[in-house]
Amino acid sequence: MEQVPATGRLVQITVTDGYDVKGFKGETPVTFIRAEFNQVVLGDSAKITVSPEGTAKYNFTSSFEFNPEGGITLDDIAHKPVFLTMSEVLPKEKKQKDEKTLVLGQAVVDLLPLLEGESSFEMKVPLHPVPGSPFENLRPGVKQCSLAVKVFVAEPLLTTAQVLGGNLLKVTLEAAYSVPESFIPLGPLQNYMVGLQVPSLGEKDYPILFKNGTLNGNHAEAKACYERTISFVVDASEMHFIFLRLGLIYLEEKEYEKAKKTYMQVCKRSPSCLTWLGLGIACYRLEELTEAEDALSEANALNNYNAEVWAYLALVCLKAGRQLEAEQAYKYTIKLKLKDEALLAEIHMVQETVGFGNPSF
Repeated sequence: MEQVPATGRLVQITVTDGYDVKGFKGETPVTFIRAEFNQVVLGDSAKITVSPEGTAKYNFTSSFEFNPEGGITLDDIAHKPVFLTMSEVLPKEKKQKDEKTLVLGQAVVDLLPLLEGESSFEMKVPLHPVPGSPFENLRPGVKQCSLAVKVFVAEPLLTTAQVLGGNLLKVTLEAAYSVPESFIPLGPLQNYMVGLQVPSLGEKDYPILFKNGTLNGNHAEAKACYERTISFVVDASEMHFIFLRLGLIYLEEKEYEKAKKTYMQVCKRSPSCLTWLGLGIACYRLEELTEAEDALSEANALNNYNAEVWAYLALVCLKAGRQLEAEQAYKYTIKLKLKDEALLAEIHMVQETVGFGNPSF
């Protein structure tokens, strides 16, 4: 990004109010806000007592100096948000010398408007709770804690001409789908990285806008985009979820040979329960029962709590005429509460056709 030939300018961040604040101790906790930017603590607010209604008047201003000639640059502002951490000051116990605090949560302030020509803006940012915080697992209808924030600089960091001639690319990630099964909520906290391949100079733009994992809800357009994306990939592990989604689209459109090829490619380099499951489904639909069972067994070895894997193992055993194994797989399918009603109905239909496989017969 082009640097601006100018002297340093002060960027001010003011936290005016906190809303729907709760604490670990009592209905009117004492809290304070810490502001950080670029791994530097900008300052702490005064300790404010929260009202019985859950509001807190912080009126806390912190700042840092933007200086393109050294220190904080445009790239720092583009890539790094301001972190606002809310902590509670616990009541002192008898003979306690040092003050104890507990972190309640953290809010994030995006500074990108400063690179779009703005010199001031206001926003209301949610406070994301830390594990064990009173804000965690709120009941339906209970409002999430938030902070009112103002950002101000005496003059815009970029001129109108610089904004119009800039090359800033902004990508907003609204949600993540097909998160790895190993990243369970009860396990350790995980950091996620999302990569988008941007077309090189001179190529047609392909905006990627996902809704429920599908581009604009249009399979044909999504499929073309996914196919184009993986055509650049040498190592399938780099695009694990792209392969998963493309394989699923092929299955939904009954293009089983393409689905099989796609899942086989990713199974070789980046195997998971879901890749082996996809391969097993494709092989089953192609009536390649031995290959289907091998793939489903691999999926089951990686995760034997996946009801869909057991469901397709039940179908394979039914088609292969293996009654005991078909009944066992079906029992696990029911025990793990298979949610796909169409797949369950298909199992029942095959059971009626072959005359076994359901212990209730």
